[in-house]
Amino acid sequence: MKLKVQRITEATEMAVSKHFLSLSEDLTCSICQSLFVEPVRLDCDHNFCKSCIQKCWGKQRQAVSCPECQQLIPRRSFASNRVLANLCEKTRKLELKLEEEHREKLDEDTGREQSLCEEHGEKLDGDTGREQSLCEEHGEKLILFCEDDEILICAKCVDSPPHSDHRFISMQKVVQKYKEQLKLPLDSMENKKKNQSELKQQQEREISELEQLTGSLEQDISTQFAKIHQYLEGEEKHLIEELTKQKEDDLRAMEKNLRKIEEELTSLEGKILNLSVDIEQQDSVSFLKELKRLKESYLDKGKDVEDSEESDDDEDEYGFEDSDSDRSDVFKLNEEIVMFPKQKYAGFQGLFLYPVWKAMKRIIFPAPDSLTLDPSTVHRDFVLSDGQTCVKFKNLPLRVKSERFDECRCVLVSQGFTSGKHYWEVEVSGTHTVGVARESANRKGKLTLNPNEGYWSVGWRDHKYGANEQYFVPLTTNVRLRTIGVFLDYEGGQVIFYNANDMSVLYIFTDTFTEKLFPFLYPQSPGMGDGALKLRHFEP
Repeated sequence: MKLKVQRITEATEMAVSKHFLSLSEDLTCSICQSLFVEPVRLDCDHNFCKSCIQKCWGKQRQAVSCPECQQLIPRRSFASNRVLANLCEKTRKLELKLEEEHREKLDEDTGREQSLCEEHGEKLDGDTGREQSLCEEHGEKLILFCEDDEILICAKCVDSPPHSDHRFISMQKVVQKYKEQLKLPLDSMENKKKNQSELKQQQEREISELEQLTGSLEQDISTQFAKIHQYLEGEEKHLIEELTKQKEDDLRAMEKNLRKIEEELTSLEGKILNLSVDIEQQDSVSFLKELKRLKESYLDKGKDVEDSEESDDDEDEYGFEDSDSDRSDVFKLNEEIVMFPKQKYAGFQGLFLYPVWKAMKRIIFPAPDSLTLDPSTVHRDFVLSDGQTCVKFKNLPLRVKSERFDECRCVLVSQGFTSGKHYWEVEVSGTHTVGVARESANRKGKLTLNPNEGYWSVGWRDHKYGANEQYFVPLTTNVRLRTIGVFLDYEGGQVIFYNANDMSVLYIFTDTFTEKLFPFLYPQSPGMGDGALKLRHFEP
């Protein structure tokens, strides 16, 4: 009956082991050949450890592929497989339980086998069985443990001089004693191992989040700069096209006039040649026969021109003395020179990049907002000016309103935000605080400016800049700020403050926003002149 039960138990264990092996194969990553750790599913439905697939893809930014089916995976995309992760965790626990039961069974079997002598069937004194050694000095079985020397000894060693006055204990007790003592560091190491495993997973998650964040930021940077490149290339092309068109229009008229001048010049050269030949004729008879024609062609025309001239000076504007006919041609040619309009090319010189730069604000996101202050929230010690963009110290009798600050000298901006990304700048002086406030934040009595109370802000006080967290956190800037930039990413849960002169980051608040947020100003003491703080507007 006992043998039958043992066989049934062994058969059951084999079946469980076979089922467990099959289950483990289904839950094994094909890359590391181990149970999945943080399994993720690709678009092709294949699963891998998150860290394995990231290492496999490396730093590739273009389309990658599945290691099993080679299907292209655009944008390195994958999704967490929580069901598979839960199965793997249960399998690990089952594996540990089976290993523990297997070790206990082996210990029991080994104990039974070692409890009897193979030759005589006698019970052994120790747990070491047939592997038990003999005393090198006396050739007897090692049955005791000397606690002072921490060595195994035989019965004869007890009375020997080296072990006189020593303490002895049986092998079973010393084994049990030290096994129990070693369990403490073992448990400690197991706990450390567990902690290290958790730290490893946390670090791997941080690395994964870093990879995802930087990948997303890199893509966003490339997209934003691509817009700028496209815009600049378009503006460059447009300017060159306008310059080319203007040049072609002006060049067409000038080249047409040049051809006309060349034709007249060619005709004039022919006349000069003919007249020179007639003048240099040595035959007086032939010359006089042509005299009438020559006078009609040259001298009579010159006389007509002379009658029409107001000046009798024979020296022309270029300093040459010539006939009236020649002077008439010179004036005629000078009047027909076509000059190109240089003023039309002024737009392509000097500051031609400045309007391009100003227009770039249309493609920058978020573009700087032009905000105005809300007069219904302003403290009675203030007056608004410059189109409700500037707050100045001036005590006025103001009607009490529920939305007005009554003790702290604050004022809200009229525009509030419930989504999106926004940026604005504040010109600052004196002791001041700037930031954002949620709509329900307290405005009555003495205020506590920190995120728990609905205020995210930085300011200047006690001769230093700081952020208003639960306590005043000094900033690292070593310059006195003139303009502070504020960036709000509502969905991203960030409020970032900048030195607007060089756009260096002053401080970053990270939080979760659930209601409307308003920019606010807190001039705590007058600055230069009587102007405390001013919202900066940007030209469109």
